[in-house]
Amino acid sequence: MVPGLAGHPLISFVLYAVILDFADYWRHRLSHTFRWWYALHSVHHAQRQMTFWSDDRNHILDDLFAFIWFMAIGLLIGIPPMQFPLLVLMLRFIESLSHANVQLRFGWLGDRLVVSPRFHRLHHAIRAAGRRSCNYGAVLPWWDMLFGTADFSDEYAPTGDASAGETMATGTYLAQQWAGLRRLAGLHAD
Repeated sequence: MVPGLAGHPLISFVLYAVILDFADYWRHRLSHTFRWWYALHSVHHAQRQMTFWSDDRNHILDDLFAFIWFMAIGLLIGIPPMQFPLLVLMLRFIESLSHANVQLRFGWLGDRLVVSPRFHRLHHAIRAAGRRSCNYGAVLPWWDMLFGTADFSDEYAPTGDASAGETMATGTYLAQQWAGLRRLAGLHAD
């Protein structure tokens, strides 16, 4: 889309990463805005013990929406096919790190450059679950800072979504998927 960047693959790679992260901030924020979407997204928030793998604990339909969103943005901005998998791997690794169960901060400046586990934990805090949340950013906290959803407090709150029910928190994969569909339909599994 920007001819002057054609000969600068590193600069274009960084720009693509920033654009994809901006789009993911809005996808994530929208998943908390619409009740029907949060019914699926709550599978991700129900987990009470954050881990590096918590980022991959989602309802399959929520993952499908994220995949379509990411692919559409990638195609729209013209990410070259060889760069797209590298971008996804890099962004997903940082996003997975932000879900680790560690009290890790990157310092005052670092926390404002990259989402830390401490920053993102507040997003998963029980008090923040659902539609009134903060710290939606996946990789860059810039969007939270820009749109007034950033919370840099020192709180290390317990995580989970009490409204999600026990099945979503501790059930098997299939039970969690079914509970998400039941919640989507307006029913509660437990």
